[in-house]
Amino acid sequence: MTERYDLIVVGAGPAGSATAYYAARAGLNTLLLDRQEFPRDKPCGDGLMPHAASEVALMGLGDWLDEPHHGKFTGLSLYTQTAFLRQGVPPTLHGPQGYIITREETDAKLLERAVSAGADFRSGHRATKLRRTPAGDVTGIEAENGSGSLRFDAPLVVAADGIGGFASSGMKAPQNAVARRQYFKNVGGPNHQDIHVFITKDMNGDGAGYGWVFYFGDGRANVGAGVSTRALARSGRNLKDYFDRFLEEPQLAGWLEGAEAEAPPKSWSLKMGMWGAKRYTQGLLMVGDAGSMIHPISGEGVGYALESGRLAASWAHEARARRDFSAATLAGYEKQLRHKRAREHVSGYAMVNLVPNLTLMEPLFKACEKDPDARRTLIEGFTGDSPIYSLLKHPKTLATALRQGIKEAVSS
Repeated sequence: MTERYDLIVVGAGPAGSATAYYAARAGLNTLLLDRQEFPRDKPCGDGLMPHAASEVALMGLGDWLDEPHHGKFTGLSLYTQTAFLRQGVPPTLHGPQGYIITREETDAKLLERAVSAGADFRSGHRATKLRRTPAGDVTGIEAENGSGSLRFDAPLVVAADGIGGFASSGMKAPQNAVARRQYFKNVGGPNHQDIHVFITKDMNGDGAGYGWVFYFGDGRANVGAGVSTRALARSGRNLKDYFDRFLEEPQLAGWLEGAEAEAPPKSWSLKMGMWGAKRYTQGLLMVGDAGSMIHPISGEGVGYALESGRLAASWAHEARARRDFSAATLAGYEKQLRHKRAREHVSGYAMVNLVPNLTLMEPLFKACEKDPDARRTLIEGFTGDSPIYSLLKHPKTLATALRQGIKEAVSS
């Protein structure tokens, strides 16, 4: 017997759980599927920027964020080849702080909220096919649960399966970055209330990349590195090599002296920047990583995933109210998403494509080190709290960086 729903959400990560939570609260009979059992580990940097924390709090989890074993950060320390920039993070509705929480815990908690709102969750179910009528209308999905094939009916489906293959034909954009992280106990270093980002020469010789140290509240830290796929292609190296060399950087090696690795490192792929993906068509919406909602500079995706899920749920409700699941109606989701996020995503995407590696930005980093206002704007551009072109508000600092860049180019 085929089960019928108003909405089917494929994937129970942050985007999927947020979609299911808001849809169920709005009265939609919602099915949420995931191929895995929860809780499950999900390789990630584990950082929740302030805007992400605001989205988590909107789902009724503000008190949970402040549990003592969660890391809290109020600043960002950026280490480049020639400069050190330290800046407080921009405040949001939830306050001037972000959090470091494992994705295993975060995803399980968000899923719990979706279920408590009334979503029907099925773990161990892998969506295999999006079903359509000959006219192209979505009628539901086919799935497998280890015991055979199942069918679920719904006029609208939300794909929230990240880089997974469900409903990806002509929709998802190819990955353009890879990252690797490892958990350590007893990591040294200053200012554990900061997130620490390292723009090293090694990771920017053939493309863009950076490393990080994010501290939890229980003596552990997430240590990781990410590079563009362009860097892998040009260098002929693999991600493991970049990560291992990052651990050997003198400053980080000092912090790791006496630290203890908890488990082997894990890697993942991602598509940074919202361009290249198609996030809507008749009867189908794409949210979170499936819709390329990852900041093109920082690589942060959880906040954008939650936001896209919240917006998708509102348009699912609107489509049901109209009894119209056409692409013309669902285009409202894309328009609203672009209105909210296009400026920082477009400008960030343009920067990472125009600047082949972050080493070329060293004159700007050095100039911002001496200008507090420009430094704040630069950090806000990196974290996604303002478009990177906001640096145009600081013409003197940009002119200083340009002169230094020209001087270095001539001398070399």
